Amino acid sequence: MSSTDDDALAWVAREAAGSLDADAQAAFEAWYLASPRHQGAYLRARAIAHSVDGITVQASLKPAARHAGNEPPLDDLPCTDAHAATAANHGPAAMEAAPPARGRRAFVLGGALAAGIAALAVTSLAPDLLGPVTYETARGEFRKVQLADRSTVSINSASLVEVRLTDAQRRVALTQGEAWFEVAKDRARPFVVEAGDLRVRAVGTAFSVRRHAQGAEVLVTEGVVEVWANGGTAPRRRVGAGGLVLVSGDGSGPRIDTDPAEVARRLAWREGKVVFQNQPLDDAVAEFNRYNTRQIVVADPALRRKPLVGHYRIDQPEEFANDVHALLNVPVAIRADTIQIGTAR
Repeated sequence: MSSTDDDALAWVAREAAGSLDADAQAAFEAWYLASPRHQGAYLRARAIAHSVDGITVQASLKPAARHAGNEPPLDDLPCTDAHAATAANHGPAAMEAAPPARGRRAFVLGGALAAGIAALAVTSLAPDLLGPVTYETARGEFRKVQLADRSTVSINSASLVEVRLTDAQRRVALTQGEAWFEVAKDRARPFVVEAGDLRVRAVGTAFSVRRHAQGAEVLVTEGVVEVWANGGTAPRRRVGAGGLVLVSGDGSGPRIDTDPAEVARRLAWREGKVVFQNQPLDDAVAEFNRYNTRQIVVADPALRRKPLVGHYRIDQPEEFANDVHALLNVPVAIRADTIQIGTAR
């Protein structure tokens, strides 16, 4: 095992033991960015760590359990795979569910990770460093995943994402739903997201991609992305922070607008909220129905285009329905599985 792999092992083990302080983080970033070989070694170490997460440790080998009062806060724990947090009642505040206990994982890494890296050094690494990894969320479930390249993906309700990292590129396929990406800088390996015909390329930026029946949309929160329709004739377009991009399924070029306030409104789900600024009732209902098993039904078609303004928690459709009742003076029936607004005509 080379000294570079030794260094990578040391960094991964330190991350497994707890979050790095500011000085250690700066030292890690300087080491990581100094050479592509460092980045490859780090990916190899993370690949083994990813598989180690599933190891079952013999009871006699487990470290002694710590008292709950001594447990570190969840924000300090590394999130290296798809640990789920069901948020039907709590929203994305519960997005980062607890990963395996830190003591157990660091203990396992001490032996299994070193053996794994040594094995990789002998057998040669496949072009696909981690293999395709799929993350899926149910309705009302959110996940925040740190990838091996140090990018972060926040996955919205009812979404399906496949991640493939190689030494040449980073590619993500969004099959359904929505995800927000915070992309680690690595100019040697483009980060490309596919959503149907939509393609988004970024280097060191933050943006979301959402699929819907008519195509897909991109919201840029930081930096610049390049967007295009796969197979289309329109040229690639660059979009900066505050930009909104819509790509329809008919193969036409992307439609681009700039509206930072609208971008923030549409991404309020990251804070467990839905925000309406004169959106029609039909759109507001569809937004609530993305997150809740109790579905809202608008029985009176005449109400569907009524504009609404308000801020709500994702898991409070009843409060929203009661406000609609008061604002529009229409009947609302709240049942176990549905909430009906208005009366059928």
